[in-house]
Amino acid sequence: LQHLATFIMDKSESITTVDDAIRKLILLNSKEKIWTQEMLLQVNDKSIRLLDCETQEELEDFPLPTVQHCQTVLNQMRYSSILLLVCQDSEQHKPDIHFFNCDEVEAEMVHEDIESALADHKHGKKIRPQTLKANQEKIKQRQSILPPPQGPAPIPIQHDMRGSAMNRNRVAPPSQHDPDYERRGSGSHDHEESRAMLAQKIEKETQILNCTLDDIEVFVARLQKAAEAFRQLNQRKKGKKNKKKGPAEGMLTLRARPPSEAEFIDCFQKTKLAFNLLAKLRKHIQNPSASELVHFLFGPLELIINSCGGPELARSVLSPLLSKDATDFLRGHLTPKEINLWDSLGETWTRSRAEWPRDANIPTYIPKFRNGWEPPTEIPVGAPWERDIGHLQEELSSANGYPYRNSSLKRGQTAEQTQAGDAFKQNVTPHGNR
Repeated sequence: LQHLATFIMDKSESITTVDDAIRKLILLNSKEKIWTQEMLLQVNDKSIRLLDCETQEELEDFPLPTVQHCQTVLNQMRYSSILLLVCQDSEQHKPDIHFFNCDEVEAEMVHEDIESALADHKHGKKIRPQTLKANQEKIKQRQSILPPPQGPAPIPIQHDMRGSAMNRNRVAPPSQHDPDYERRGSGSHDHEESRAMLAQKIEKETQILNCTLDDIEVFVARLQKAAEAFRQLNQRKKGKKNKKKGPAEGMLTLRARPPSEAEFIDCFQKTKLAFNLLAKLRKHIQNPSASELVHFLFGPLELIINSCGGPELARSVLSPLLSKDATDFLRGHLTPKEINLWDSLGETWTRSRAEWPRDANIPTYIPKFRNGWEPPTEIPVGAPWERDIGHLQEELSSANGYPYRNSSLKRGQTAEQTQAGDAFKQNVTPHGNR
């Protein structure tokens, strides 16, 4: 399951009832301020345990007598199957309310299991084995109906998405059935073929751009989640007389764990890839434009640099280099503050591929995306991210454009960005070329 949030039942936080806590969770969800954390939940005859999925390390152990309340919250937000636990041990002045999204085993089943364990512990009954058996039967029935997953599904090519909700989070590729597109395509058969190839190329590259920006957003959300957990940990530790781990601190410690160095490097590479693609597709992107998206990217870029202690790690990221189109595009559109940040990253970011020796050993960059989708094999050959756009025809530049969402990547530094920097500043040693 996924831990969504933990609140203290406290008047100062305007949370005095379970319903208050649910309303706060719904409010955070509407503002996209919920960051999930995968973990395992185990129920036994003495306690409810939460474990780290990767290490199996115990994060929390809630003895059954400390569990005051358990219920489900169904279909009230995008997390449709939520389990809620209210816990308070003898050393806590106020109870904690924990929310979990149950994605594999639905919340009703987990709720029934916990309630049966609580009843057995309180009344000395033995009803939990029957509950477990009934739940196992339900799971078997579902598995017999639903086919097993076949691995990550390919991302479908979306056509004619103007005006749809997808505008908010996708670059829409050109529609072959657009009347304007067809009028511009009048001419010889060879010309039609070349235009079709160009449209297909743009379509593939907008798809790669979508995946790239999505992964950058996910990484930024992880930093924000960790910064918020770090803040909550500090609040809980204030005034503590002993160093013993308190309730909920195990979960918060896991949530506050920063991404690995390799994950920071991956995000820096994808940021460079996004600059190259935005420069290449700049005449085919509207609402917002490529220049607006570049501005959106510089806010997260500043956060990420601050979070790893400075620009040294970013400077070590060689591949992919920027194309000359990309460096010219950035020089022509960045604000003075953004220019200063970009220049601080050094020549691996500011010197275009055309300015490097032809025989320089620059590794080919092949991105790997979180959703499992892989770019078509012909695209990474020859480091296309670093090629300039001169060979592309300009005939599609007057198209209606391929609307891109008003990304949640915001320009400027927020309080959360400052917290993230405070939480993760560390000394990073220079690395070899990547």
